[in-house]
Amino acid sequence: MKNKKTESNPSASHNLRSNPIYFCNPIQAETLLSEGRDLLLFVRHGLTDWNVQMRLQGREEVPLNEAGKEQAKELAGLIGNAGKISNIYTSPLSRAKDTASIISSELKLDAPIILEDLIERDYSALSGLTMAERRERFPSPKDYPADIENTTNAAQRMKKVALELYLREDKESGITVAVTHGGVINSLFSYLTRGRAGMGKNVAKNCSISAVASGKADIIPLAFNLQCTDFINYMNSIKENENN
Repeated sequence: MKNKKTESNPSASHNLRSNPIYFCNPIQAETLLSEGRDLLLFVRHGLTDWNVQMRLQGREEVPLNEAGKEQAKELAGLIGNAGKISNIYTSPLSRAKDTASIISSELKLDAPIILEDLIERDYSALSGLTMAERRERFPSPKDYPADIENTTNAAQRMKKVALELYLREDKESGITVAVTHGGVINSLFSYLTRGRAGMGKNVAKNCSISAVASGKADIIPLAFNLQCTDFINYMNSIKENENN
């Protein structure tokens, strides 16, 4: 399944007013998790200057700015209240690694584990360009470089990550956190939800949390683009149903 809108507009701007989307209510989520699936939280990295400038980052090394570091500290508090964290994994790119490191440091957890497959989509010659610059150099999406990683391949790569994390022999009980990038989170959720999330205005914002129930045979979307009280309320409701 190819998401044409995401292909034609691959950026996930930090200032889009995208809202959270829920695919499973807390009762449904708790039921899925009680059946032996893991709760896996995909976290988009904190803000960078290129996010502010609306430049497509791809696999370029763009560091967190000060606002992004503060976002990561605030996010650590949210995640810390969600329950026991088993492990934190991260993309090899510095903006994700630094976000993950701030979270693990704030929560006094082991250092994040780097997983190469959590890396952002490869946008080839589009990387570093603003929307206006992309339109000038590539008037139509059909003019885009052929070596861009498409959304389907990115989604399949993220599904592979979810299965790998579920099957890891060294994993501990608890919530798994994977710090990664907007392009791959959007691709995964667009693929899993047939375009209900991860495209148009419904894209993952910086330091948002998108949750799935991950098992050996499936990966089920629970919620997308949660921030602040949305995430706290959702997790608290899941825990309440678990205790009932």
